[in-house]
Amino acid sequence: MAELALLTWTFLWLSLLCVGGGLGVIPEMERQSVSIHHWLTAREFVDGYTLSQLTPGPNMLIAVFVGYRAHGLLGGLLAGLAMFLPTSILAMVVSHHWQQWRTRPWAAMAERALIPVGIGLMAGDRRARGGHRARGGDGSRAADDRGARGRRHRLAVVALVPVCR
Repeated sequence: MAELALLTWTFLWLSLLCVGGGLGVIPEMERQSVSIHHWLTAREFVDGYTLSQLTPGPNMLIAVFVGYRAHGLLGGLLAGLAMFLPTSILAMVVSHHWQQWRTRPWAAMAERALIPVGIGLMAGDRRARGGHRARGGDGSRAADDRGARGRRHRLAVVALVPVCR
């Protein structure tokens, strides 16, 4: 029961980090699921992410996959609810009141402040974009083929921040 509560809590706080879209939390979700809690292997996470991209619906169906792999049907249900329900309720409440708040100075500042946050979260870390070194089938290190291309991509995202102000 404590493991199910931990799974639910993990996806609950991850869902609240989904500023600008769920793609920004994939690196942290992978770290929590694979490295910290050992709910699945790195390969299983990549396979689950691929499967969630192929299925119709939101990108964050990976949460349901991780929950299912960790604790079966109940784990998948709880992870899915924890990932989608809080942000759905928050979006409904904010959207209901946003038109009346929009004219206030703090609202305009919040909109401007969230642009670089969203860009940064979507950029993720290099490992989430596939640029990390992986072990080959023989145990040797596979070469990182991204090289300078990965660094240029990272600079391009950072260069967008001043444009969005």
